[in-house]
Amino acid sequence: MDGRANIPAMADPASVWKLVQRADELVKYAQNRDPHTAYAQARAVLDEAETLTGELDAKAAEGFRAQIRTRREDIARFEAQT
Repeated sequence: MDGRANIPAMADPASVWKLVQRADELVKYAQNRDPHTAYAQARAVLDEAETLTGELDAKAAEGFRAQIRTRREDIARFEAQT
């Protein structure tokens, strides 16, 4: 048995970026389905990405947090238009 099996894996920037991109896709195609559901799902994915930023170095984490904030603001604006 590998002794490292009990050590939680650290997030890497690529993992966080994939989640941000997934949220972007949900928002991009929101009008093709139920926008309310799509925006809620995008926010949940962004929440997950933000949680993972706590496992990154400070500089990378802040860069991702800024992008996540911008995307949340965009979602709020889109929701106000629907």
